[in-house]
Amino acid sequence: MMTFHKLVTVSFYFSLVCVILGIYFKISHIPITQFWLTITIFPILVFIATAIYEVRSSERINQSEKTMWTIAFIFLTIFTGIIYFSMARKRITAAY
Repeated sequence: MMTFHKLVTVSFYFSLVCVILGIYFKISHIPITQFWLTITIFPILVFIATAIYEVRSSERINQSEKTMWTIAFIFLTIFTGIIYFSMARKRITAAY
């Protein structure tokens, strides 16, 4: 069974790969692009929901930082995910 910590990680990398493939399909003018980008919405939504839950349930950061991360995940999903995984996740989720 997959732990919640792994679910956040897997959903981030899966959504990142889907977005990169969608960009490639769009640049290459492949006919399946619209369908692919529509399907890509679901892994992104899973990542947003799990990452926001992980940030909100953290006891190591204050409420204003939780709000900042929540807004960033909603509006700048992939960029925020990269920053979150590369710099902030260890500090925010030390319980894992």
